[in-house]
Amino acid sequence: MTATTRRERRQQQRRQQQRRSTSGGGGRSRGVSQLWIVVGVIAIAVALLLIGRAAGLFEAPTVTSTVDVNSSQYDTSGQTIGTRMPDLGNAHIPTGQKATYNSAPPTSGEHWAAPAAPAPAGIKDATLPNEVTTHDLEHGAIVVAYNGLSPAEVDQLKLLIRQLMSSGYPKVVVEPYPDLKDAKVALTSWDWILKLQTVDQAQVIKFFRAHYDSSDAPEKGVSIG
Repeated sequence: MTATTRRERRQQQRRQQQRRSTSGGGGRSRGVSQLWIVVGVIAIAVALLLIGRAAGLFEAPTVTSTVDVNSSQYDTSGQTIGTRMPDLGNAHIPTGQKATYNSAPPTSGEHWAAPAAPAPAGIKDATLPNEVTTHDLEHGAIVVAYNGLSPAEVDQLKLLIRQLMSSGYPKVVVEPYPDLKDAKVALTSWDWILKLQTVDQAQVIKFFRAHYDSSDAPEKGVSIG
């Protein structure tokens, strides 16, 4: 084998090593670049999480786990809770016939008789006819209507109502109410209405204390089932 041949072979080997070295360096470079991309994405995600938490986006609504409805902070002495509406009477109309009311939701007026009404107490997933819930009001119940609340706010409202129902206020009907346009929550008793833009625990409890099974109801003290 001539010296020229050996020299050419060595040169060829060096070129191959250089190509392998260059190829390996490029791979490492790409790996480092991808690592920095991942780190950047994680940093952005953490930053967004911290900003959202600072803005309160990830905080659950304030819900009191237990409510002392007899607490002095909910005392209604000397206060007018809600708006008094003109009384439209309490005449019965045939089941299926529609009545006309002076508020949405209603606080008095014509309504269906048994067995179509009143509705049993509880939290409903669908809107009941006004002619049904008005009969509940006649018996001294409170009807809680809501519209436009977030899922978390709906849960907050339902939790509060369950606590009230188990604390001496069982005659309650809760329902979604699409016709409620000027508020997110409306509480009604016979002749009274209170509209709220939030689930205001204090105002809700005060309305119950002021108007539950009140003397305004034509059939105060009668069960709604």
